[in-house]
Amino acid sequence: MHARRGLCAGRRAAVPGQARRRQRHPLRQHDAGRNAMSLGQWIASLGRRAGAGASPARPIGADFAATRLNLVQAERRGERWHLQAAASRAYPMPREALLANPRELLRFVNATLAQAPFQGRRVISALAPADVRILPLTVQVAQGQTEAQAVARAAAEQLGERAAQHVIDYYQVRGADQDGGERQVLLAAAPKAGVLDFLAMLERARLTPVALDIGPAAIGRLLAVLHGSDVGQSVALLNFGTRKSYLTVIWGRRLMLDREIAFGEDMLAGAVADALDLPPDTAASLLRDHGIGAREAGPAADPHGELRRAIRAILHPACQALADELAHTQVYVASRTRGSSISRLYLNGSLARYPDIGARMAELIDVPVHLLDPHDAFAGAAADGAQRAENATAIALATGLALREDAHG
Repeated sequence: MHARRGLCAGRRAAVPGQARRRQRHPLRQHDAGRNAMSLGQWIASLGRRAGAGASPARPIGADFAATRLNLVQAERRGERWHLQAAASRAYPMPREALLANPRELLRFVNATLAQAPFQGRRVISALAPADVRILPLTVQVAQGQTEAQAVARAAAEQLGERAAQHVIDYYQVRGADQDGGERQVLLAAAPKAGVLDFLAMLERARLTPVALDIGPAAIGRLLAVLHGSDVGQSVALLNFGTRKSYLTVIWGRRLMLDREIAFGEDMLAGAVADALDLPPDTAASLLRDHGIGAREAGPAADPHGELRRAIRAILHPACQALADELAHTQVYVASRTRGSSISRLYLNGSLARYPDIGARMAELIDVPVHLLDPHDAFAGAAADGAQRAENATAIALATGLALREDAHG
């Protein structure tokens, strides 16, 4: 399994001091340094500061993404989740500048909350991808040793002296063979200073953090809700990014794999720009208008057929490399599940908005391919058609954050 850096999304980086053992949500937090407990106490103090009048509503999933703030709030009624509110709003200035300007940040957050019927200001959020290091590890749990102790030792070996300056969390990855002392985990490590800065930013926006999460687990949670009844099936999500893409696989209701893939919008646009001698922005615009080269329908049926054939040829090596990654992933899944295969591939992210992207991906992997729509996780989601389509590729992470079941505060 390849290392994935970042939090495209965020998984259950449970706040220090609040780790709980749950079979369905087996993420644990380990104190990698003496100061981690003070972080947990500070988060707890934020909740107390909200006072007894804090809203009883479930926390809002808050994704401060690269260019947008995405918010989702959900509630559970019986066995089904219901969407209470969702909003996605572009930043009025670069993300770094906005987060560093308390007045503008508060104004922007208030305006985003006002777009939908959100209740309260308690949030589950996630650090930016660059601020979290996520590593797949195989750990051996020795006799008389707890799993958390084994992970802490592995983390110390990976991070060395830097471990004491990090907040560390982990998520146990599902495999068919869970007997014995071997465990597959995803380790998340974030510098304490960055975590504290992010939590302070939330407080400046008058948001009360209930917990932080890490990307693969939040996305896995969303996929598990979408396929809650298919407990024996593996489902994959290919989340396209600007520089890298991320492949997440769940088996039943548990995260199984999360890996980084060298396939992104900038890389594809760069290849087209180099081949056609175009500025990168022009090449990116061509891809957004014409896609990455779905199977041609014939020159008579498509006035842009020649251009699309050229794009297909230029991007063939990159698409073939992606096909190889998907094939390797299928082999890995089969080896870990005693023969189970990926039953469906979802697409999300920037390239998911490209024309005919589903058809092109279907040529690369022999499973049904669908665009991810997080609204499908909810019973009776009644979002306006245009708004639903606009938000679908943006709110996946925020939805996964909002679906965290043990985050009532």
